[in-house]
Amino acid sequence: MAAGGYEQLLTVQDLDLQLRQLRHRFDHHPLRADAAAIAAEQAEAEARRDEIDSRRHEVDRELKRLSDEVASVEEKRSKTEAKLYDGTVTATKELLALQDESRSLLERQRRIEDDELELMERQEEIGAEAGGVAAELAAIAARAEAVAAALAEATAGIEAEIAEVSQSRADAAASVSPEIMARYDAIAPEFDGAPLARFVGGRCDGCHMQLSAMAVDRLNHTGPDEIASCEECGRLLIR
Repeated sequence: MAAGGYEQLLTVQDLDLQLRQLRHRFDHHPLRADAAAIAAEQAEAEARRDEIDSRRHEVDRELKRLSDEVASVEEKRSKTEAKLYDGTVTATKELLALQDESRSLLERQRRIEDDELELMERQEEIGAEAGGVAAELAAIAARAEAVAAALAEATAGIEAEIAEVSQSRADAAASVSPEIMARYDAIAPEFDGAPLARFVGGRCDGCHMQLSAMAVDRLNHTGPDEIASCEECGRLLIR
């Protein structure tokens, strides 16, 4: 490929390399690692919050069950004591049985109420845990917001550079024939965005291989509007 107009391809390639570097800086800005670390910390704290919520719901369900059970026992004991004292039962044996039943129901009620107290204590402990995690999540959210703002500010300049270089690249590419530009764009990914090389002294300075005499002769006789490429690596050659 002859010099002259095709030299613009070297400009395109230089600008493409600048864009790769700028996008790498944008994608791998150190603050992104900070943001990722904070996101991981937040996810871990949210998992703990969810686990605490699960335990709290379990305790709430159990307290509701015990409360219902206490109400049921109280109702039974109330009915038993009503029969015991309303005078409808006069036989000693039946009265003794009612007294035993009332005593048994009272003991059962007290055991359930003791269990309720234990669960209430657990409920308070879980509430304290939940409060701690909520405060932790609030602090993490504040840090995440600060890092996001700093990252946006830090990368704004890079984005502006990318836009500027992209425009320069478009201007340079416009001066290259569409056919050659299409060939360049097609093979650029194979060479990490650097598909051009100079042909100097019978050597491709892309792969640094000495081309055969036949290839050199063919390249020397390639027309100025023809696309030439290295027989060793496939890069487009600037002659």
